[in-house]
Order: sequence, then structure tokens, then C-alpha cells
Amino acid sequence: MPEAVLVASTEAVATALPTLGPASHFQGLVSTHEASNHLGTDVSFKSSIPLRRQGGNLIPMPPRTVSVVIPTFNRRERLGKVLASLTKQTVALDAMEVIVVDDGSLDGTSEWLATQAWPFRLLALRQENAGPAAARNAGIRRASSEFILFLDDDVVPEPELVAEHLRSHEQSTTSLVVLGPMLSLPHYVQPWVAWEQVQLEKQYRAMECGDFAPTFRQFWTGNASVRREHLIQANLFDVTLKRGEDVDLGLRLANLGVGYQFNPRARGLHHAERSLASFCKAHASYGEMEVALFEGRPGGAEGVLSGNWQRLHPMQRKFLEVLLSTSSGPAAVQGVLELFLRSKVGAIAPASVSRAACSMLANLLFWDANRRTLGSARFSRIMQASS
Repeated sequence: MPEAVLVASTEAVATALPTLGPASHFQGLVSTHEASNHLGTDVSFKSSIPLRRQGGNLIPMPPRTVSVVIPTFNRRERLGKVLASLTKQTVALDAMEVIVVDDGSLDGTSEWLATQAWPFRLLALRQENAGPAAARNAGIRRASSEFILFLDDDVVPEPELVAEHLRSHEQSTTSLVVLGPMLSLPHYVQPWVAWEQVQLEKQYRAMECGDFAPTFRQFWTGNASVRREHLIQANLFDVTLKRGEDVDLGLRLANLGVGYQFNPRARGLHHAERSLASFCKAHASYGEMEVALFEGRPGGAEGVLSGNWQRLHPMQRKFLEVLLSTSSGPAAVQGVLELFLRSKVGAIAPASVSRAACSMLANLLFWDANRRTLGSARFSRIMQASS
């Protein structure tokens, strides 16, 4: 029988369970208030203990192997596709639980979840809008499984996705983050989304061919799994970061000795869609984050960024040098590129032209954010290193 869905506010749970800690997890038709009264203060929550009602008693539920954590915001239709595809996984469905964290959606996501039944255990949480880092942390804390598998609400898993993640973990003799590809649809209406997918596909091919090994930089939480205990040890996602929070956590996991492995068979289809404003904000945020990540580390931010700068195409690097040496150049060129990408001309332009525009825009935003974060003097040293 499908298991019932419990829809609860994460704040309400914290209020109802002051003695149980953030990792408490209750499932089935048991209310948080009832479970708190039943358990008192004698329960250890080093790991979560899922319960279900049987007769008049609360009894432990069988442990799951993997908890699929899905943060979502105003994407009810796409979330439905993700959940429907999870019902078709080749892994035994009673070996997994699904935790959907509604990050303050206004489209009726939580209400819709409350009316659904699924062949796996599904826990639906709701919180005030606080960003994906806070949403994933809420899911991790409520998870009851050994492994956490992160899926985005626009990544539709193919039937082998969950099984392939677990296979990689089971076959490894070391602690791993397993990364699966977010594969492209045949077409994307938005050229900046298409460009980002091309960049992802290039890295997937390079990792699959062995051109380079994945690192924390590829810890993209749209399709990735890791042991829950390692996430706890790394202190979870930094909720102050609205972009790049996955790479930030990935670095802390690497510092704990957790390795990275790419499994090309753990596939999901990326039904991506984002505004151009979101694209621009993201790439500027990546530039700021890159400085913060590497300050104080061997080589420092300047050393890492100098290497990245030298790997740019010479023509692109020269163009950026000219723009970034002026105060008004970056904003002016950004405006022109955005205008082109939003225009009817941009919509019908050859893919090579729109991709070139997206590449220039992303690099301009990234390096201008570097310049502003580092200061002009330090950034000048980065540009001079390639002269």
C-alpha cells in the first residue's frame, strides 16, 4: 500500500519537538505533537528514527538505504514529473524514501502533495522561503537513510538512476560523492540555458573519457549522492550562500577525505528553465564565491584565478582585459549582450552566435565580480600573470 504523506512546517516541527533535536523524523499518520508526547526525552537522535502507528502504538519502520532529497520552489508540474519517474526506479521502492522540501512555494505545491499517494515513503516539508541550501539542510536533518541522494525539481530521473548511485557506493572501498549527469533535452527555448547545458555536457564527456577526474568543483547537487554522516560532519550547506553553496560544501567534504566519482549511467533529464536575470546573477555570484573559496588556501585566490585566466581563449582574454580596465565598460557590454539575447534577432540567431554571446556574458560577469571582490590592484596582478 502507498504510504501516507505527512506535510509539516519545519518551524512547527522544531517547536513541537524541543527536546528531540533537528534530526527527528516522523512518518505515516503520526502527528509531531503525538510523537513528542509518546517519546519524551529519552530518545537519541544521532540518526533519525522513522515511526508509524500500528494499533495504539508507535513502532519503528524498516530502515531505508537512500533518502532522495528534493528542494522545490514554484515548480509543481515539473516536480510531479520527477516524482512520477521515481516510481519507475529499478531499485526496490521500499529501500528508499523521498523528502520534498517546499521552500515557500506559492503555486499550491504543498497542498498538491498532501493529496497524493506514492509507492514509496514520501515526507513533505514546508518552510518559509530561505533558499536551496536551507531546504536541503532540512531534508538532510529529517532523513532516515545511510545515503542522501540530491535531485533538483527539474531533473527527471531515468529508471536506473537511484540503483546506479547505490551501486557506485557499494563497489567503492572509500567514501565517495557520486555524481550523475543532468542530460540535455533535444531543445531549449532559452539560449543561455542551452549554453549552460553545452558546458555541462563538455565536462561530462571529459570525465567519462578520463580527461580529468571530478573534484568538489563538480559537486552539482541536481544529481549527486553522499553518505549522510559525511554531510553532518561537514556541517551541511552554508545557508548564507544563495549560489555556489554546493561547491562550497563540496570543498569541505573533500577536506574530510571524501572522494568524487562520476557515474555516467546515473542519468537524469534536465528540464531546465531560468530567466536571463537569474543567469546573470548566478555567474556574478560564482565570481564572488571563487574568491571566498580560495582565500587563505595554498596559492590563494590570486593563484587559482591566475590559472583560470590563462586558460581563457587568447582573443576572449584580450577582450576582457580591455573591458575590465574601464569602470563603465562591463556594464555597457552586459547591457548590449542581454538586449541581444532577449531580442527576436537573438532568438533566431544561429546557435554558434547565441552561444558566443552567452559565453562572453558569463565570463564578463564572473571576472568583473572577481575584480570587484579582489580590488583593482590584486586583479591587475592576475591579468599581468598571462602577459
